[in-house]
Amino acid sequence: MPFSAPSPDTSGLARRAGDLEDDLRRARLRTMQRAAAGLLVLALAVFCVARSLLARHPAWGYVAAFAEAAMVGAVADWFAVVALFRHPLGIPVWHTAIIPNSKDEIGRNLGRFVESHFVTEDGIAQRIRQANPAGLIGGWLLAPAHADQLGQGVARALEALLQGLDDEAMARLLREAATGQLARFDIAANAGQLLDLLVAEGRHQALLDSVLRSLDEYLEVEDNQERAIDFLISAFGVENVFYKVGTAAIGPRALRSLRQSAHEVLLDPDHPARGRFNGWVQDFITHLKDDAQWHAAIVRHQEQTLANGRFQALLGSLWGVVRDRLLADLKQDDPATARQIAALARRVGDALASDARLVAGLNRAIESGSVRLVRNYRGEVGRFIEAQLAQWTREEMSERIELAIGRDLQFIRINGTLVGGLAGLLIYTVAHLLG
Repeated sequence: MPFSAPSPDTSGLARRAGDLEDDLRRARLRTMQRAAAGLLVLALAVFCVARSLLARHPAWGYVAAFAEAAMVGAVADWFAVVALFRHPLGIPVWHTAIIPNSKDEIGRNLGRFVESHFVTEDGIAQRIRQANPAGLIGGWLLAPAHADQLGQGVARALEALLQGLDDEAMARLLREAATGQLARFDIAANAGQLLDLLVAEGRHQALLDSVLRSLDEYLEVEDNQERAIDFLISAFGVENVFYKVGTAAIGPRALRSLRQSAHEVLLDPDHPARGRFNGWVQDFITHLKDDAQWHAAIVRHQEQTLANGRFQALLGSLWGVVRDRLLADLKQDDPATARQIAALARRVGDALASDARLVAGLNRAIESGSVRLVRNYRGEVGRFIEAQLAQWTREEMSERIELAIGRDLQFIRINGTLVGGLAGLLIYTVAHLLG
């Protein structure tokens, strides 16, 4: 079954949400621009009325001075705000359209600013210490149903992953990886070390006892005795009928003697046969560890086995076996894989809740790893920001910044209108007081 993309399209939803937010910001910006422009028009209207009524009463002079200065302030601040994003009235006045003309420099400076003041080793480390991520993880895992949700989620993700993988490529990858690992495995040295451990703990004698008991139990059955005698006749290559009859006649006695000897060895921990067995094992270990000819022969047989077509086919079939068994489990309503993951998650949660040293150690590891990432890749953050901004056109960058802060900038125009009017009124008043 081919791997299918998740539904619904979350990236499409995010884009639509972003477009709606931009539309809202654009509408709010237009509202504030109209308000600022309306205030300028109001100042002009007041100025015209005040100038026309100036002869009727001196107070209209004060109103005209306020309105005149308000218009100057409004126009000056309109020019300043517009000059950030474009040429006012389309006229390429010197040092206007500042943001689009400085797009690349803004990208570099913004990247450096974020690197220097936000993505810092000390800042990240302090934030992690305050957050206590290990404690948060432990608390989340202990909350009811969280571990089960995690297990089900990982199981679903694993099922989708298995269904989306290329089986032929995975089988080839697993076969090549297994062949490489087996080729590097030193059979002689590892077998020698394993036997050393068995001898040191006396396990080889227990193995001998097990073999002798199994042999005795096998020969105790009459049918098995007949098979053993037939095996001896075949092994010695006895073709003469008299020899066959003689071997068959002495076979039961020989088998009884063999069983008797096995009983004696089993009952006597100091039996001479055990000493001889010790010698054989020690000699075998010595050859495995130190005999160059043995080692070369084992390596040669190892290489021949790995190159065998049937063995390679067996390694290649491992992926199919593992995949089929996992998928068979994951398709169930309550897969064992999900239960195992949930059980592991609960154990981790219990450990984090009860072991303060474990929490502290995990927090230190997270902090150390995060600081190392910041140290190694902090420069990438600035380059990423610069590269993202480089993809925007000058007009697009100007529009995005204007949508982000343009509405607040319109208050500069409004404040400039009011402050300019008050400043003009103050100057007019002082001038009249001074005659």
